[in-house]
Amino acid sequence: MPPVIALLTDFGHVDPYVGQMKGTILQHAPGAVIVDLCHEILPHNAGQAGFLLQASRHHFPRNAIFVCVVDPEVGFQRNLLLARQEEQLFLAPDNGLLRFLGDLETSWWTIEPGPATPCHTFHGRDILAPAAGNLAMGADPASLGRPMARPGVRRSPIFWAIPEDDTFPCRVLHVDRFGNCLLNLRSADFSMTGHPWRLENGTLVKEARTYADLAPEEYGLLAGSQGVMELALNQDSCARRLGLAPGDALHLISTRPGRP
Repeated sequence: MPPVIALLTDFGHVDPYVGQMKGTILQHAPGAVIVDLCHEILPHNAGQAGFLLQASRHHFPRNAIFVCVVDPEVGFQRNLLLARQEEQLFLAPDNGLLRFLGDLETSWWTIEPGPATPCHTFHGRDILAPAAGNLAMGADPASLGRPMARPGVRRSPIFWAIPEDDTFPCRVLHVDRFGNCLLNLRSADFSMTGHPWRLENGTLVKEARTYADLAPEEYGLLAGSQGVMELALNQDSCARRLGLAPGDALHLISTRPGRP
């Protein structure tokens, strides 16, 4: 099977940046299969990118290569990282995007620029894309940079919600195209109570199994497809109606009997 290279960026689709990265990869690995994981990350939002990478990686081949470019500090003194975990390879700037890899055995390298002088404002195209192409053609990671005994990965902007009494202090990690708000509350950490939840503005949120369980204009809390709990509004944008965006904080407050 040809090597699979997945791209995750905040470039959008208006400019030629994604196409230039693909062209550079194909110069080095003509047979590569390039998958657009997502290019609509909010500008500079490494936390959103890290969450989507974590939620997506296990849907790819075991030897896939992920090139992640959300790089507000491009041109400054920060490392470009290469990580290998469970045969998958990850390339990204050192800004917390790859922090979730630290939970399992991982090998790390810092990527060195190739012989060509890279543009100071586009390391994704001029350093990471050639590195990904070379890796797809079988290059040893050690040939692309220096090994790191201990990763210098910065603290991730992602943290998982921990209950405080009967309240979950949460943040919005991502808003999908339908306006569903994906929270930093892992589905595995949440148990249905059989009672609705309340937001700080008084909005009631029903526990639901599917979007269809919700009546029109009814807000719901359900375990979504990305491993986290979602706030949803049946056939409308929950984010728009509640004024929520990635990074925003909210509290889910229990309404179980006995609470005020």
